[in-house]
Amino acid sequence: MRLARTSSLVALTLAAVGLAAGGCSVPEAAAPAGLKVMTFNIQHGIDGSDRYNLQRSIDSIAKVQPDLVALQEVTRNHPYYSCDDQPAKIAEGLKAATGRNWSVVYEQEWFTPNVECRESGRGDGKETEGLAFLAPAPLGATSMTPLPVSRIALTVMWPAAGGIPVTVTHLASGRKNNDARAREVEALLKWTAKLGDSQIVLGDFNLKPEEPALQPMLTMFRDAWLVGREAGTASGQEGTHGDKRIDFVFYKGSGLNLTKIETIETATWFGKAASDHRPVVATFRVDDRAKVPAEVVFR
Repeated sequence: MRLARTSSLVALTLAAVGLAAGGCSVPEAAAPAGLKVMTFNIQHGIDGSDRYNLQRSIDSIAKVQPDLVALQEVTRNHPYYSCDDQPAKIAEGLKAATGRNWSVVYEQEWFTPNVECRESGRGDGKETEGLAFLAPAPLGATSMTPLPVSRIALTVMWPAAGGIPVTVTHLASGRKNNDARAREVEALLKWTAKLGDSQIVLGDFNLKPEEPALQPMLTMFRDAWLVGREAGTASGQEGTHGDKRIDFVFYKGSGLNLTKIETIETATWFGKAASDHRPVVATFRVDDRAKVPAEVVFR
């Protein structure tokens, strides 16, 4: 039962993964191999066997080795998911898998009054679900904006790409929420309009490309899958949730140049899929035109 949403940002700079503030160098914006971003709805860690197996999500991210990963359906203090602090556990697992320290920020969308995990000594608060960013480098300034129907958008000013804003969201699900998704897209565009010319927006939109509610997004941003398909640099299945394409990487700005995009079939790695969604991975070259002027700040 989902009862409420918090507006407080929880930034987890994890001693558990050895990340000290300012302790990691920032990669150059125009890295020769490009910058790789990944969006992944991890379905709370439920794998293709319908069992809780967060390690599959960790292993998927580790195999892709993104420079930045945006996650949806991440939980903390949820008794069904072993009361895990999933953002922290994923960061710890990625350090173990890659040998690198991963910074993480988590923002909850929902919480319930359930404190079973805290009362049993396996958690520290109420049951929550939300969004997360992780990167093997500092994440930069972070902010959240509320969207209609208790959804949110979470933004980081990503130092590895010259400080460009990267925003993750997870729009409302269900047929009854068509109008809500249209209002969420409208609110999301108002938010991103404040953030400069070059930026990336990604996540689970619960909308197919042709649906009317998504069209305003396509007037302001490029759909990386369509750009890659036209250029011959898209690979993998087009569908990201079964045969439906509802997970997107959008981008804009002359300094962001898409070099390839792919969907990942995690079942080929593990026998069973890591989630009911396929991750989407886009690689960009970033030049100086994408760097954010100092006057662009969250407000």
